[in-house]
Amino acid sequence: MTSADHPVAGEVAGAATRPRRRQSAEQTRQDILVAAGRRFARAGYAAVTLKDIAADVGVTAPLVVHYFDSKLDLFRAVAQAEDGPTIRMADLDGPVETMGLRLARLLATYWLNLDYSFPAIALVRSLDLEEARQLFAAEIDRRITDPLAAVLHGPDAQLRARLIAAQIMGFGLFAFGTLIDPDAPSPNPDALARTVDVFATALQACITPATACAPFPESAPRSA
Repeated sequence: MTSADHPVAGEVAGAATRPRRRQSAEQTRQDILVAAGRRFARAGYAAVTLKDIAADVGVTAPLVVHYFDSKLDLFRAVAQAEDGPTIRMADLDGPVETMGLRLARLLATYWLNLDYSFPAIALVRSLDLEEARQLFAAEIDRRITDPLAAVLHGPDAQLRARLIAAQIMGFGLFAFGTLIDPDAPSPNPDALARTVDVFATALQACITPATACAPFPESAPRSA
């Protein structure tokens, strides 16, 4: 089954009940946010200007400042944007035996759509910025580690949640080539389905470890 079989429910806008001016302002702000996210995801914070972002939307740089105050504030908004699926949508309270597969399918949807994944990619490409490093750590905990640690059973729940977070980031950035090219084409359906299945197995190993994680025995001393 491919990621297309697991659509993310979108929010239905009540266009008929909103004043036209307010709707236009909200849409302009959202357009700026998405354009900025795509720019930061492709080039990183330092290489992007407000003029670049404004040109992508067809507005002026002062209008971008009107909505977001500064480039750094806009970057913060990008990092914290939540327009795409979150791991809570994988039914974390559902059967633990299939949590890995539910997460893998959801995450394929997330990583294969730049309109969803731009916050994560933008942060990774901007880690030379101290603010980005702080945001990256905070967002990983908020979006992944903390929700998972709250539902994982057994020992080392926090550690296992962090290892799952590491797998999630690696899955998106390397399995699909997103780190090299955020606009990389999606794999063919068969390859995608196989990738999701293998990833699900890796996730499940941390979700329901077969045995308690005991330290490895020390290596035997080498003979002289």
